[in-house]
Amino acid sequence: MEKTQAEYHREGSRTLKLVNFFLKIFYRVQIFLKKSPLLYSFLTFIFPFFLIFAAWALVAGAQFYPEYLFPSPFKVIEKLTELTANGEIFRHIGASMYRLGLGFIVGFLLALPLGILIGVNKAASNFFTPPTTFFQAIPGLAWVPLAILWLGIGHKAVTFIIFNSVFFPILFNTILGIRSIPENMINAAHCLGASPWTLVKDVYIPGALPSIVTGVRLGVGYGWRALIGGEMIACASGLGFMIFDARQFLGTDVVILGMIVIGVLWMIIDFFMLRPLEKRTIIRWGTVRA
Repeated sequence: MEKTQAEYHREGSRTLKLVNFFLKIFYRVQIFLKKSPLLYSFLTFIFPFFLIFAAWALVAGAQFYPEYLFPSPFKVIEKLTELTANGEIFRHIGASMYRLGLGFIVGFLLALPLGILIGVNKAASNFFTPPTTFFQAIPGLAWVPLAILWLGIGHKAVTFIIFNSVFFPILFNTILGIRSIPENMINAAHCLGASPWTLVKDVYIPGALPSIVTGVRLGVGYGWRALIGGEMIACASGLGFMIFDARQFLGTDVVILGMIVIGVLWMIIDFFMLRPLEKRTIIRWGTVRA
């Protein structure tokens, strides 16, 4: 039996009232949360992940795929508990962070002085620019076969791969930062009798610091990706190895857990290291907005 126009009108009115009711609740909750900035920031941060978790649980529960191919989030949490209890997850995290830190330090300590040299000295620029431009085009993971042949399986090979991924972003951003310093600032320092070391310490590095920080962020990001890829091929420990090894035994829960841990670790690095560094330099100096 077809509905009359009045019935359609009543249903439409009830729907509008229901939508209006939920909008009012949402508005009041938002006002309440804004009175507590920390709680509001936390809930705003966590809400998208809650939606992803809920969608994941629903899809896994619908069983479009077998559980061994698409495990539920609760099975992944169970696996996390198991690997935490036996300490295996911490062993892999520790190995990965050690390699990332070592590769980054070596890359940074070599890239920064070379970038300053190329930026201030035309002869050095003419000599180093062609080979650095050439090697920049080679991805870090392309060095994996040679790294294994030269350095063997383990820390040395992966550190070399990370170094290649970290070195070039820092190098070229340092060069860009040095060349972006106004010429009159350098001339003024010369007129005041600044020595070469004083120029580097008080003019070049402070003037290029926003670009250097950008290079550091890019370098750490590229190094993190290279780390995981290198561990899949050239290591017997680390998060990349954990993921790749679990694949052989259809351990999809371990693979997904490894991916989640990689994302969480990067967010920790970003929040506690990279963002504070940016706030002290490029955001504080007005190079970019927060």
